[in-house]
Amino acid sequence: MSLGPRLRALPAFGPRLAVLAFLVLGLPVAVVFALLVPLGDVADEPSHLVRAASLLDGRFVGHRETITLPDGTPFVAAGVTVAPIWGDLSRSREPADVSRRADPQPHPDLGRGAWDETRRFAAIYTISTYFPVFYAPAALGLGAAKLAGLPPRDATVAGRLANVLAYALMAVAALAVSRRGRPLIFAVLVVPMSLSLAGSFNQDGLMIAASVLAVALASRSWTGDAEDDRFARPAWILAALLVGLVALAKPPYALLAVVLLGRLPWRDGLRAWGPLALRRGGLGVLAVLPAALWTVFVTATVSTPFPRPAHEAGPLWPGPQPTVFTSTDPTAQLQVLAAQPLRFVTIPFHYLLTIKHIKGLLASLIGILGWLDRSFPVPLYWLWALALVAALVPARRPAPGRTLPDLALLAAAGLVCVWAIVLSQYLTWTAVGIPRVDGPQGRYLLPVLPLMALLLPEGEGLPKEEAGEGWRRAARLLPVAAAIVDLAVVPVWVPRMG
Repeated sequence: MSLGPRLRALPAFGPRLAVLAFLVLGLPVAVVFALLVPLGDVADEPSHLVRAASLLDGRFVGHRETITLPDGTPFVAAGVTVAPIWGDLSRSREPADVSRRADPQPHPDLGRGAWDETRRFAAIYTISTYFPVFYAPAALGLGAAKLAGLPPRDATVAGRLANVLAYALMAVAALAVSRRGRPLIFAVLVVPMSLSLAGSFNQDGLMIAASVLAVALASRSWTGDAEDDRFARPAWILAALLVGLVALAKPPYALLAVVLLGRLPWRDGLRAWGPLALRRGGLGVLAVLPAALWTVFVTATVSTPFPRPAHEAGPLWPGPQPTVFTSTDPTAQLQVLAAQPLRFVTIPFHYLLTIKHIKGLLASLIGILGWLDRSFPVPLYWLWALALVAALVPARRPAPGRTLPDLALLAAAGLVCVWAIVLSQYLTWTAVGIPRVDGPQGRYLLPVLPLMALLLPEGEGLPKEEAGEGWRRAARLLPVAAAIVDLAVVPVWVPRMG
């Protein structure tokens, strides 16, 4: 028997298979991350834990206080008031030496006793400005553990597992309702980086799941039968709500609102699609308007720079030299960009088009854990890179001429979104005046990737007798194969990462 018939006998990547594969392969890996990764050994988790715990006291918005830096300098910092136990529990490494692994539980009895009722200001800077919706599941987990009489250390496990549950619910919903690009949606949900974030207090995990669900819901408006789908409008409204929440959490993702445009009748001319685009686009603007208002509010009342050792401004600084800065300075960085407005484009895209950075972004998108210093076996990265490419294989051949305008629209929105992410890192994290960007990570791209799913034709495949169907089915199942490898590798590899 030739290979072709065997490949055509493979199952189509339908909603049942996708949901089952996530529950059997993806969800257990997220639970493994939640249980085995030391608390605080996920990107920025100590600050995210503090932010979630502050919700237990009803502190939904951060504030500013003057703190004393290690060198004795007073500094106005953004943060929240919270029980100090949460910061102590999540300090799994020495802050001054990220290359040395410290005992994740230096005090075995820490957090085993009664809940600490004292409160102290904790400087968490940008994280204190995030709209707290994606911290709610973890906060509920912490609160439920407290009501059940569990000590704070065990409550952190409950908080992580609550995040896993919320992530799983959104993931299953996305895979069940999606009408486009289901293999890509599955791949984004089960790539190791996403599952690692899902099993932590970092809000990015739930933000990824919400972005994927928004695309999946909106995909009903990107199919040829959208007008006959009675669920298309309710799904569109839910997608708008999710896009709004993601933009509230991190404003650079506001461009995800492009999914709300749906498929436009490009062939019928401007008079046909123009008013429709304005109407849908206007509603999309309303969806992200709260994010703009929230950003203005927290910038004016909460946000502060990050402290840095005293340093001279870089060569791009247009002011007098030498000028010494002791923190990041978004206002000064805006002066750097405004001095030559083309820098708004050249600095971010120089970063994005550098081979070194492309490789780093791809690796950290797939999964570099800890403080960007805990890697998986190299073959796993190659497997996932191949799986992500294979996930772009459509179930059907695109109709000639129908996808080019959609491709241009979604690609432009995705590119602007990524540009905004990199630019925000230059403004808020990079030292003033230097000609490079510090801070971007591959996980920041995960909420953007699902946009490509809307370009992949609907349906579960061509008739089995048509040429190429078997290879298409095999390619679209490659993310499942990668998830199977993850299930075998992660439980063994994660304990060795220390």
